[in-house]
Amino acid sequence: MKTHPSISNSHGFSMLELVVVLAVMGILLAIAVPTYSKYAQRAYRADAIRVLLAVAGCQERVRLVSGFYDTSLCIDHEPVESYRFRLEPAQDSAAERFTVFAEPLHTPGNSCGTLSLDHTGMRGISLKDSSATACWSGR
Repeated sequence: MKTHPSISNSHGFSMLELVVVLAVMGILLAIAVPTYSKYAQRAYRADAIRVLLAVAGCQERVRLVSGFYDTSLCIDHEPVESYRFRLEPAQDSAAERFTVFAEPLHTPGNSCGTLSLDHTGMRGISLKDSSATACWSGR
């Protein structure tokens, strides 16, 4: 007489085991994705700050040589993902002041908004909900 294998002798996964594994993976992804997004946003902000400081340093070197800031210079830099940069003279000055801006692109949830740095070293942000110190320190 031939015996048929019973269900308990099967070597596959049960539906319940698959559902449990998928649920655990879903929970892990729900935690990991927002954490990674915050980390990436801080990394992009740190790159933007590095470029802002480099542009300001370049403007200071231009002023040292020529006696005035030239906002047509120093804005060429390697691209930073998620930020666009602008260098503008102050409205009330004749090449004696400048402000450089880093505007975030396509970043919902950006807690700092546009970063700015002027000729005096004053650091700013466009969103008043956040602390400029926290944004500029990488938090």
